Amino acid sequence: MGAGGEVRVGTRELDGQRLFVVDGMFKPDFVGMLYQTLKRQPYSLSDYDTEATSHVRHWKCEFPLDYFSANPLLRSWHSDIVGKTLELFPDRGAVLKRVHCNNHLYGDLQNAHTDYDPGVTALYFANPEWRDDWQGETIFYDRAGEPFHAVAPKPGRVLIFAGGIVHRGGVPSRTCFEPRLSVAFKFEIA
Repeated sequence: MGAGGEVRVGTRELDGQRLFVVDGMFKPDFVGMLYQTLKRQPYSLSDYDTEATSHVRHWKCEFPLDYFSANPLLRSWHSDIVGKTLELFPDRGAVLKRVHCNNHLYGDLQNAHTDYDPGVTALYFANPEWRDDWQGETIFYDRAGEPFHAVAPKPGRVLIFAGGIVHRGGVPSRTCFEPRLSVAFKFEIA
């Protein structure tokens, strides 16, 4: 299956909240196979970051919550990400409400926003290769609105954070000719 080797969890602090950067959950061959599957999904220019920026649309593929149960490989990957999220954010009563794949291309415009608040977001970086000069980092902002952390979209990485943290998806640089794919698992806390 997709299980990787040694799972490494890095922690970054931001205004009293933690961001978790999880590497090593998935083997490179699995990351490559999943990327090919995600790349072929039907994307629509239908998503946006905030109501104020709703005129700036993004490519996304929305998945029904039961979509992954039909395929054992996808079910295992899905379960691993959900399990790690609930492990790192225990006792919050988080319920998975939405899963979608973002497709960012060079020249796209992303705006700072929050996800479910209160909530938790797990962001899986799907590209099997990502070069430093391709940029595309996810940017996190502090309470003063200053960029505070940048997290690179390394292959198979999972980034888990409180949905109320202001962040912005990264756009690839001109040197990148691939879409930057990331799958967002968004949990609500009742």
